Amino acid sequence: MRHLLAVLGLLAMSAPALADGSNSKCVRTYQLRDFQSLDDYHVLITGRTLSELYLVTMRRSCRDIDFSSRLITTFANKRVCPPFIEHIQSEDDVCAVKWIQTVSSRDEAIALAAKDMAERAKAQAEKKAKKNKKHDDS
Repeated sequence: MRHLLAVLGLLAMSAPALADGSNSKCVRTYQLRDFQSLDDYHVLITGRTLSELYLVTMRRSCRDIDFSSRLITTFANKRVCPPFIEHIQSEDDVCAVKWIQTVSSRDEAIALAAKDMAERAKAQAEKKAKKNKKHDDS
């Protein structure tokens, strides 16, 4: 079993959805029990019961998070709300949290993570194309 250090929390339903359409809300930083890395950008956190699941998305790739046996957070307050300035630390990296959202299942978390990864790839391709076009115009 993997462990969450700095005792994380239960998702509260008091904050509105963000403008980007995600359902990222405030998090109470206690009572989270376990985590599972989905990829280098996403971690699925289990709350006090197996039905309480939270998808944490990082701003950038978090090195070796899939090999970590524990995570450490900077969640110092008892409540964390958007915009997130918190970090999750794997054994080899410190990663800024982009958003946290409640999910109903591991499958939903995987689908949301895949959608996020596709959007990141598209944005990167557009950025590269724009850079190449600018270079060609010179």
